[in-house]
Amino acid sequence: MIINVNNAKDYPKIISSIKRYFSKNCNPKFYEDVFQSHHREKYGYKPIWQKRFYEHTIRDEKDFNTKLQYIHNNPVKHDYVNNIYDWKHCSLNYRRCDHVTQQNNIIQA
Repeated sequence: MIINVNNAKDYPKIISSIKRYFSKNCNPKFYEDVFQSHHREKYGYKPIWQKRFYEHTIRDEKDFNTKLQYIHNNPVKHDYVNNIYDWKHCSLNYRRCDHVTQQNNIIQA
């Protein structure tokens, strides 16, 4: 996820809100067979999110493109699809990107 926050101290609140909303509205059938530790189960954590988030501030256009490539390539990396354009949630399917081509399942910008 890439978001722009004018005030960096709000970032943890934004992430917390996103996780809370999604967790409350996620159908349990999507995670009912997922193993999680006894501790997480004991305290009612749902096996949807990793424990922490790792913020990264985009430094320049090259850094932005690197992160965007990483995001777009994740469904291929995890064998959900063979081609980034086959992932129905890929942002490349929703905007015109003449400057972007695919080579070896990695976006080249």
